[in-house]
Amino acid sequence: MKEENEEEMDYKERNKALQDQLQKQIDTKKKKAEEEFVDEKRQAAMSQALADQEERAYYSYAEKCIKEWNEAGKNVKPLLIELKTYKNKTK
Repeated sequence: MKEENEEEMDYKERNKALQDQLQKQIDTKKKKAEEEFVDEKRQAAMSQALADQEERAYYSYAEKCIKEWNEAGKNVKPLLIELKTYKNKTK
């Protein structure tokens, strides 16, 4: 009877240890997934910020070119049309 109790206690202890190990694995996987999600969001935000910065630089350059052409007495309509076309393509 005592041996059966000890065997049952050993069995329960092994199951508890296994359950604890599995829970650690679940927690580790969950933490890793959360970290990857946060990292992906951060990278997406950085990419968007870079794209916005490049777009601002492009429009600043385009504005400068249009102003220079206009001051030189050149026709700026082709530039404006191209700028609108570019804007529609990037949307």
